[in-house]
Amino acid sequence: MRELLRQRVEAEGSANAWARLNRVSHAYVLDTMARRRAPGPAILHALGIEKDEATYRFKEAAHG
Repeated sequence: MRELLRQRVEAEGSANAWARLNRVSHAYVLDTMARRRAPGPAILHALGIEKDEATYRFKEAAHG
């Protein structure tokens, strides 16, 4: 996801330009690219990505 974001930002010319185009804060974009923040719904939507919900399963019981 971050690589796609980086590509889109580069194609637009700057994080500020991409952020304006997608109506998000440029600080939010920069923080996401730097891994200081997780991408939220606005960035994921702009990239055409949706978050898949986490799943849970039982571990096998330890024997012994």
